[in-house]
Amino acid sequence: MRNTLIILIFLLTFSVQSQISESWNLNIDTYTHNSSNYSQKFPPIEMAKFSNGDNVVLSQNGTLAKIKTNGEIVWRKELKTCAQQRILIDSNNNIIFSCGSEITKFNSNGEIIWNKDYSNKFNKKYLTFDAITSDKDNLYVVGHFFHSKNICQLSIDTNGKVLWKKKFKQDVDYEFSFLPPKQIVLFENRLYILAYYNSKSISFLYSSNLNGGKRKYKKLDFIIKKLKSKDNTLFALGHFNNLSDKLIFGKLDNNLNLIEKSEIELPRNYDYKKAIRSWATTPPTKEEFDKKYITSYEVNDFEFENAQNILVVGDSYGKPWITKINLSKKMVWNWDNEDSRYYKFNKEYSQHNLSVFSIAKAGNNYLISGICEEEDYKETGFTKHINIFIREIEIEK
Repeated sequence: MRNTLIILIFLLTFSVQSQISESWNLNIDTYTHNSSNYSQKFPPIEMAKFSNGDNVVLSQNGTLAKIKTNGEIVWRKELKTCAQQRILIDSNNNIIFSCGSEITKFNSNGEIIWNKDYSNKFNKKYLTFDAITSDKDNLYVVGHFFHSKNICQLSIDTNGKVLWKKKFKQDVDYEFSFLPPKQIVLFENRLYILAYYNSKSISFLYSSNLNGGKRKYKKLDFIIKKLKSKDNTLFALGHFNNLSDKLIFGKLDNNLNLIEKSEIELPRNYDYKKAIRSWATTPPTKEEFDKKYITSYEVNDFEFENAQNILVVGDSYGKPWITKINLSKKMVWNWDNEDSRYYKFNKEYSQHNLSVFSIAKAGNNYLISGICEEEDYKETGFTKHINIFIREIEIEK
């Protein structure tokens, strides 16, 4: 009986692992960083697609590169870095790059068309743009002011001229609990803004018309991590708490309510020996640990495989994570295998954390981006070794 069980577990494990194959893997940046949690605060990598299927990528280290569909780099240039930076491709295949309070427009060859600083457009100081989107003619930008409850919105034309600007307050407890926006989405002639706490199970959703008016607002008692639209519907993905015991997936209605909500339980992935290595006080016993600590996932992005299934990416207790969810509230498979190809330290007590940050369709396959962070406390003095990558993967049918 025991041998039969072992064989069954092996076959199930092999079946899950064989769901994903890799077409190519590209290392975008390798460097060191001294901040302990910067990749949780800011996107480590941004990707945007040209009309011919090529992509432009931006790393948090200030590398901007154009990449062909086969993973070949067309050109690469270094930009100044800032606390928050984003990119998109407009309808004319130009690259829009926001960095702090500045926006730069590049052509598809990486040449600058214009650069403008918008820090003086409001009477508050220390403006930072957090997210950006566009329609055929205009850019829509959302940002915040340091140590302020206020969020700002702007509409900018193709030449960088401000068409309108708005400022409104968040419903937070005090000035120092401000929430920088995470995402802005244009859907059915309305703008949707997402903000959330990294340390609390609270999200904020805002919507307005394309002039920043007729604003709606919703505070949710769980974390929404990503908004995406498909088939005339706006979908939201998130989780209940910091341990991510359950995924939450559903549709947003016009009043920012999450309807047709699915709750999908995630498999246990905590490892006792690994978890107690850096415990600040006396660690719990194995029995105490098993009762309290169950899962540890970080949800970053999702993509539709088809009308019935989505692919969710993030990290599973420091390992790259991809899971397939059937929208009938079932998990089809869960992939969270160790990947040591970027590791500088393979020692037992080194800290490794590898996260898949984004996923996007690429023909019949998918592009995923991610970050590997690792350190050895004894040898590097808390210096993190960073690798940022892009891969093309195929999901087996």
